[in-house]
Amino acid sequence: MRVAILDGAFTAERCQTWSSLHGMRHEVVTRTPGQKGFAVLPRRWVVERSFGWLTHWGGLLRDRAGRLDVAAARIECAVVLAATEALINPA
Repeated sequence: MRVAILDGAFTAERCQTWSSLHGMRHEVVTRTPGQKGFAVLPRRWVVERSFGWLTHWGGLLRDRAGRLDVAAARIECAVVLAATEALINPA
């Protein structure tokens, strides 16, 4: 991962520092100033799709493990399961 695409709630300096520490560019999806009502935000679908995908595979959105290596292994297992499912049922 080279780009951290984040919600507007992650504009704090510590989020930018964390992204830099892990070698990622920090990109926050925000509304344009003065915008009223609903408008499609660019790249927002990536954030929402990622949240939906993580929730689908056993609640991976929440860090239940408490350790980064365990959380990463759970996500890797989910990727393998998703790829296997895609190969079995390509529709």
